[in-house]
Formats: sequence, structure tokens, C-alpha cells
Amino acid sequence: MTLPLRLIYASRFAPGFPVDAEDQRDAIGKIIRASIRNNRDVAITGLLLAHQGWFVQALEGPVRAVADTYARILRDDRHVGPIVLAEGSAMRAFADWNMCARRVSRADDAIVESLGGAGFDPPAWSAENALSVLLEVRDLQSATMTALV
Repeated sequence: MTLPLRLIYASRFAPGFPVDAEDQRDAIGKIIRASIRNNRDVAITGLLLAHQGWFVQALEGPVRAVADTYARILRDDRHVGPIVLAEGSAMRAFADWNMCARRVSRADDAIVESLGGAGFDPPAWSAENALSVLLEVRDLQSATMTALV
């Protein structure tokens, strides 16, 4: 059995991406709805984090599907300066979602504090930092969703 590819990248919000919380929530919702439709067909799972003008996203799935999806992201005018933070074969860590999104709020500051002083600076993160943050967001999102049921 071949392990899926996991690619984690960060990009800045493009100029013109909403800064108002409500408008940003709507814009991210549109991204997620389109991602779920696209990813379901090609067996991609993942998580998208939006915070302080950054997107940080994990994509997991078949190598070709992840590569094609990331190529589409590189052409997306909502992203500026994408950088790959981690890439390699791995067991799926985000298998529950074709795509899930979370905006980190002040109430979620423990996630940022977990970086051990590195702060929210995705280009400075190691692959381990990036995965650690996304796993904490995954766990927080799962707990939130469980609490709602």
C-alpha cells in the first residue's frame, strides 16, 4: 500500500481578500465548498487554517491529485507568495474532511502559544511546527464539532 502524499503550504491573503470578519468568513466558506466538491472526486483530505492574513493548508491524497490541486492553488488570485512548508508520504492526519477550515481567533491563542515562542510566522516554521499547528487546529475543530452534536 502506497502512503498518501501530504503537502503543507502557506500563502498570504491577496490584496483585496476581505479583512472584515463576516466577509472573510463568507470568502473562506466559498473556498471550502469548492474544495469539498473538487477534493471528494480525487480522494484529497485536508485542513485550511486562516489567521493574521495567512492561509496554512495541508493537502493529503494521491500524489497526482495533490500536485494538481496545489498547481490550481498557485494560479488562484486569492493567494500571494505560496511556500511549501512540508511535503512527503504520510498517514492521513485529516482523513475526516475532504476539506475543513478554521479561522484562528483570540480564543484560540493556545494554538499559537504551542509554537514555543515562534509565534504565528509560517515562513519561519519547520515542517514539524507546521504539522503541529495544523494537528492542534484539527483537534480543536473536532472537539468543537463534537460539542455541537
